[in-house]
Amino acid sequence: MSFPSDSSFSELEPTPGTEPAEADGAKKEMSQAYQQFAEKLSTFPTPEEKISHGLLFMRNSISQEGSPRFREFWEARKLMLPCFKENINPAIRSKLWGEYVELTVEARRLKEILEEQSAFAMEQIDLAIQALEKDVKNFEELLVQTGEIAFPQNCLTIKQKTSSYNKIQRELNLLNTLASRLNGLRKEILKTEMRIRFKTKFFKRLSELGDHIFPKRKELIESISGEFEKDVESFVGKHFKEGQVVGAPYYALREEIKALQGMSKILTLSSGCFSRTRLKLSECWDLVKALEKEYKKEANIKRQASSEVRQQFETKIEELKGKSVEMALNELDKAIDEILKEMRDVELQREDVRFLKDELAKLRAPHLSALEQKAKELELAEKEKLRLKREQVSQLKERIATLTKEGGRMEVEELTQAFADVREQIEQLEISKMEKQQFERSLRPLKDLVADRKENSLLHLTDDQRQNLENLRTVLQQKKQRRQEIKEQLEAYRKALGSSGLDFEKAMSFRELADQERVSLEKANAGIDEIEKKIAELEG
Repeated sequence: MSFPSDSSFSELEPTPGTEPAEADGAKKEMSQAYQQFAEKLSTFPTPEEKISHGLLFMRNSISQEGSPRFREFWEARKLMLPCFKENINPAIRSKLWGEYVELTVEARRLKEILEEQSAFAMEQIDLAIQALEKDVKNFEELLVQTGEIAFPQNCLTIKQKTSSYNKIQRELNLLNTLASRLNGLRKEILKTEMRIRFKTKFFKRLSELGDHIFPKRKELIESISGEFEKDVESFVGKHFKEGQVVGAPYYALREEIKALQGMSKILTLSSGCFSRTRLKLSECWDLVKALEKEYKKEANIKRQASSEVRQQFETKIEELKGKSVEMALNELDKAIDEILKEMRDVELQREDVRFLKDELAKLRAPHLSALEQKAKELELAEKEKLRLKREQVSQLKERIATLTKEGGRMEVEELTQAFADVREQIEQLEISKMEKQQFERSLRPLKDLVADRKENSLLHLTDDQRQNLENLRTVLQQKKQRRQEIKEQLEAYRKALGSSGLDFEKAMSFRELADQERVSLEKANAGIDEIEKKIAELEG
């Protein structure tokens, strides 16, 4: 293989602008690495060893982790190029020259890739900055779209100023978001490989945006910090005076301190305000905890005393429990009321009162269970009664239907007696007026049938039977009139006996007369019954 010509060497020279711009610190690092390489390079006696050492350094410069060191690569390449012109074995020269060319092409390809990546990163950063510029410009519109901030509902100290805090903190939240995005872009620009002039342009745009964000953010932080600190001082001055807790129960102040501490985490406060308010609230918290400890100590003493009193009542309840089984419910309630009255006259904790009332309620439980069982039995009996009544009504309706259908084939006397039995059964049933009216309507056909049968039987009587029947009816009418006269006379005697103006003899006389009228009334009733039977026989 022939030795490479000078034109081949010139083609592999780096083109202008292919070397990246680097910071002063990077230059210094490159110079130190290059110096070490150059010093070691002069120690090799032959050109082959120098070229091998140089190729190794060039390969390491572009294959290391992180960003490739292109400047060191090109500097080492320049040092290697004259070595190929020295007296070297042609086979070794050809092999080393191939590696030399391959590394040069690889470095240029790597440079192009990095430049493409850098251009893409710059484009994305530019788009992000444009979006941030748009949001800063439309700040008021974005602020309207933000939702209300959820503050602790139980924080009474700032309740009247919630709307003011909400307005300022909403602006701060939006500014904090914009500031966070701006700082993120700064970091992204710093770690992205690009030329210094591009970084300078990006930083200038971010600096202009920062002039719209950070001064306003600082002003709002100072405003909201001042207001919150005033509110905390007002709370502390109102409820914590000379190491004493005043104005509210300790548990209410404890919750208020928690709420204020929660507010300090929600609000964007300055570090000084946050530290001062937290310190004041911590001091107040210590006072509240000390008061709570004292309260718990007193409550424990009261609880112990209440427990002793409770044991006394437990003994009484146990004694009553042994008697409660044989006692009536009203007697047991009276005894329970006495115990409850005694409980109201002594100091008992709420838990002890609840326990004792539960124990007293257990005494009533068996009696209440018995009453409930009795009520269920009555309910079942009532349901059974209603069921039987429905059966009787159904059976009676069926009998009426049967009599109405088959009454034409029955004897008049038998039909009349069956009709009377049905009427008597209807009267004995405990049914409503409407149900009775329904029965009367269903009885109408049967009643008409009975009347028709009686009329037909009267048409078949002889003349003597008709005359006898007429006479009996006349006598019956006279006897009924006579019975009515006896009833009126007997009522008069009763009224006379009921008055207080009679002497003994007159009273005895009226009593004898009343007794006679009773005897006459019995005879009249017997005669009327006898005549009615005869009339029924003739009509039948």
